Amino acid sequence: MISKRLLMPLLVVGIILMISTMGMAQGVTNVYCGVSAPLGATSTATATGHTEPVGAGAPIGTPGVSPPADGSGAIRVTCTNIGATGTATDPGVVVLSINLGVPITNTTAHPSAAAGIRIANITGDFAGNIGLASVLNSAGTLVIGLGNTPVSSTGSATAPTAGMVFTGGVTSTFDILGVLVSVCGPTTSATTPCTRTPAPVLASLTSSGGVNTGNFPPAVSALTNPATVIAAVAPGLVDATVPASGLPAALTAAGLTGGPAVLNSAGGTIKGNFTLRIQEGYADAFRAATQFNGPGVTGVFPNSNTSSVQVNINLQNIPAGLNISNCSAILTDTTGAASTGTPFLTVANVITAQLLTVTFLAPVNLQAVDVLWVSCGTVAAPIAVGTATTPLPTTSVSAQVTLGPIGAALNSSTGNPPLVGLTTGQVPRYQQALQPATAITVVLFPPSNTTLLIPFGAVSPGYNTGIAIANTTADPFTPAGGGAVASSGTVIFTMYKNDGTSKTYTTTMGAPGSGLTGAGVVASGSTYAVNLSEILSAAGFGTTFTGYVFVTANFTNAHGAATIYVTSNGAAALSTPVLVLPAISTAATRFSPESLGQ
Repeated sequence: MISKRLLMPLLVVGIILMISTMGMAQGVTNVYCGVSAPLGATSTATATGHTEPVGAGAPIGTPGVSPPADGSGAIRVTCTNIGATGTATDPGVVVLSINLGVPITNTTAHPSAAAGIRIANITGDFAGNIGLASVLNSAGTLVIGLGNTPVSSTGSATAPTAGMVFTGGVTSTFDILGVLVSVCGPTTSATTPCTRTPAPVLASLTSSGGVNTGNFPPAVSALTNPATVIAAVAPGLVDATVPASGLPAALTAAGLTGGPAVLNSAGGTIKGNFTLRIQEGYADAFRAATQFNGPGVTGVFPNSNTSSVQVNINLQNIPAGLNISNCSAILTDTTGAASTGTPFLTVANVITAQLLTVTFLAPVNLQAVDVLWVSCGTVAAPIAVGTATTPLPTTSVSAQVTLGPIGAALNSSTGNPPLVGLTTGQVPRYQQALQPATAITVVLFPPSNTTLLIPFGAVSPGYNTGIAIANTTADPFTPAGGGAVASSGTVIFTMYKNDGTSKTYTTTMGAPGSGLTGAGVVASGSTYAVNLSEILSAAGFGTTFTGYVFVTANFTNAHGAATIYVTSNGAAALSTPVLVLPAISTAATRFSPESLGQ
């Protein structure tokens, strides 16, 4: 037995073949047909978009709404009989095909009857003689039958059995409304890269016979074929950044600062917040749910705020127990001035989902490029709770951004039918395209170290400088009581002489001094003692020195002492303080003014 699923495609093919054969039998007449976009081409479609409207014109209003978009973008077919006025011409049953070169991703009933693909605005001889025979979604083709074709409420047609009459000197038109397409390509997986090169989308009209769709004579020179229905295809987002400066005043007033958050491996907060800057790729890429409605079209599918364009922030490499919270979103123009749109940040569980989603609750300005700023004001390791494992990993938390909701263009089942389910047939819908290609850092865990400064050191005939570096990560308090986490590491000496030269030396196996392990490491609870002259010799930096020394201990909670002494008897000549600098990394630069101390 032949299944119903197989009978329907066979029936559609049979109708097309029948009316095609009937049309060709009549021969070509004086009837010429062209195609156009009466509202104008959709100005820009998102390169990853699967439900981009065709023929929707340019956005209007400030903040305004877009003409048609979800339901009313128009493709107009215009036919003129250039024969003698009043003369009747019957070209027989004719099949007109409009090919868009991209998959059509909705139907006559989806997202709704009011917003689906439909025929409207019928004028002239087309009244009662036009019907939508089929929508070939994967091929991107609309098939229209001309003849005695009663049209149902959804725009579908019964098979015509006779042709229609075109009156000489009369121009007739009809519009096809509500067509949504994928400019990404016929993808059936939401995560595979787009397969189509961004380019304008054209509607090309062909006829099975009986009417002309090209070589227009002067009498119908206004007719066009093909017609541009989407003028440009562009990325919906500019690559996101974590700017070091230039945050809007509303964020700086809330105490937020530029650059990634920074935590040391012991869980100490060096900088406890980060802000992502996410700019739309063109002026009307961001839209609220209501901005997918056109004239005479009510509601969206599904009808909720989640039907707005979404911006999804995918966070990666979040250590277990890390506290990322107090997140919020604001919308500005490119100058940082507040913009309309009311972005709403949904944070179900950052740790579990590692995802932040932004929707827009109010109409967005479709005339200006907007910038979305997503900030998380608290980034900390909850050591007191004991849920974060320390030491924290050296791998940074990073982020990539994509437009959502995420979904495929077509169903992967046989024939690749359109997706019409509540969660799969969403309008809007985008292919996942994580930006930037290389994730950007939002939380840094710099290698744990302590930077010390010896402001004055000297090695000269009769004098030397003794240096002691203590690794105090072994203490009586324990991490649970607020004490240090035991760690060990090498020591780096960077020496600056008064003559402007400098040299760096890192302790290793065989390094001079006492208190090191065999690998040149200062173990937790140990003190490393060495003469500056020994470091000079090991570094090959001469035999005398007058200047200052930076000491980087590759463990936390390092403290030091330095004394210039007389080499003949060991008597102290000058005790020089060893200052502890605030934590320094590429994300937390050396503070100005400095706050130094033990």
